[in-house]
Amino acid sequence: MDMSSVLFAIILFLAAAAFSIIVFERLGFGVILGSIVAGTLIGPHTPGPVAFDAVEELQSVAELGVVLFLFTVGLEMRPKKFWAMRRMIFGLGSAQMVVTAVMLFFYLFLFVSVPWKTAIIVGLAFAMSSTAIVISILGDRGELGSEHGKTIFAILMAQDLWVIPIMAFIPILAHTQSQFGIPLWEKSILVVGVLTSILVVGRYVLPAVLNYCARRRQMGVFGLALFLAVIYASWAVEHVGISMTLGAFLLGMILSASDFRYQIEAIVAPFKSTLMGLFFVAVGMSINVEELFQRWDLLLLHVPIILFIKSVVLIGLVPFFGISRSAVIRTGLYLSQVGELAFVLLGTSFLVGLLNNQGYTLVMLIVVASMSMTPIIVKYGDWLARRFDIKPTTKELLPITDLNQHVVIIGYDVGAQLIDFLLEEADVPHVAIDHDYNRVCKGKQLGRKVYFGNVYSYTMQEAVSLRTASTIYINSKDAEHAKALAITLQRLYPHVDLYVRVHSLADKDELLAMGIKHVHTDYIESTLAHGRNLLKGLGIPEDTVNDLSDKFRHDDYQLIRYGYVTSRDE
Repeated sequence: MDMSSVLFAIILFLAAAAFSIIVFERLGFGVILGSIVAGTLIGPHTPGPVAFDAVEELQSVAELGVVLFLFTVGLEMRPKKFWAMRRMIFGLGSAQMVVTAVMLFFYLFLFVSVPWKTAIIVGLAFAMSSTAIVISILGDRGELGSEHGKTIFAILMAQDLWVIPIMAFIPILAHTQSQFGIPLWEKSILVVGVLTSILVVGRYVLPAVLNYCARRRQMGVFGLALFLAVIYASWAVEHVGISMTLGAFLLGMILSASDFRYQIEAIVAPFKSTLMGLFFVAVGMSINVEELFQRWDLLLLHVPIILFIKSVVLIGLVPFFGISRSAVIRTGLYLSQVGELAFVLLGTSFLVGLLNNQGYTLVMLIVVASMSMTPIIVKYGDWLARRFDIKPTTKELLPITDLNQHVVIIGYDVGAQLIDFLLEEADVPHVAIDHDYNRVCKGKQLGRKVYFGNVYSYTMQEAVSLRTASTIYINSKDAEHAKALAITLQRLYPHVDLYVRVHSLADKDELLAMGIKHVHTDYIESTLAHGRNLLKGLGIPEDTVNDLSDKFRHDDYQLIRYGYVTSRDE
């Protein structure tokens, strides 16, 4: 493929994606369905220009987006929080897999006349839901921390865990050699070894490397080390038959207590978003439109029934775990599609002879068709949930970070530590960030909530929830940096109160003129404090000292504005 062809493919790819996404956003169906349609338009199975015909290779690369997404979800999931969800993951999640697979088996075996061995595997594969699509939708809608968001997340984690025994079961059904080629006990030891290696990397090796890079401001190496660790965790678990996403999630969860958590999110987010979009386009490119039209009657029959069975099973099971009615409806509908892990299970079944060519093509079309319908189901599922109960409560809609109406301290020197202490004593929720890792370490030693990161990164701003903050406190000795940051954040978050600490009156005047309401000068006030102590030491009465201080502060320090020369260097 020459450079001209590559450039044409990129132009076609971007144009189709932009057009489809804009149209479907306007129609209210979201980015995901628009991306899938874009992939269908430029895929190898559609008449007209083809951007890229190696769909499987593209999908393999794009799956890294799903991996990175689950990695960032892991960053938000402290081990204690994950352990607190064990009843949902191993109880509800496992019950959903078993009951759904049994119901689908009976449908396929009794009503569609599928051979029993094939019906078992297809039933198990169809019981899976799409982590990529559902988690992406929950993230976009800010529902990951909601009641139904947490329930859905637990079920998806359980489904990922179920891939291991199912992959081991497929060759047994087909009477072929085990997919792993080794005894089960050896396989178990290998799995434990891999999980232990990820724990060591996430707990000791990677933090040490990131610490080294942060202290020396080598952010390029910081990013490379991070991606290397994520890819290693994903590759290692897949090598022993576990879903890649579980390895990434585990590494993220290990790093969730790290000082670098927010900076890690900021680095990963752009790649995650791009690759996630590419994944949905690749799903669209795998749709064979000709076969879709040839088998439209079968798809029209089977897809709604499968969606219905999956929804009904969940709506029947979830209430036993104390979930509200609105969350029950949303959980059942959000997880009604068949997920991307079905591609792996069905592909393996095809290779060992459990599926013939015709059956394999049909089940793959069912998977893609059900995934494509998810944004529509979610859109109207909300309407249905409201009819049954109920809008999500304010508590449900809190972001998973639980940061809301809080104070964000930017820059963590001694002055900021004082602000941090005052907020802590006043029981005001707050978080601090600094790009100097040495300061972060000192703050951590004092038990403070301070994290390493660059606030100019949009993703870092999202990570500390600037959008929902009540106040931002900017603390920097670099006047130009403080002014530039204040102006930028004021434009991005006009509803948030900005407090800026500057050095001189000239800097203060400049920011006030630009609309920043709360600006104070540390040099002037600290000098005034020293002056008050000096006067008291000389025996001047307290009342006189207070009067002089008030006179000094009168009309925004007019006494020194006109009585003395001031400059940015003072």
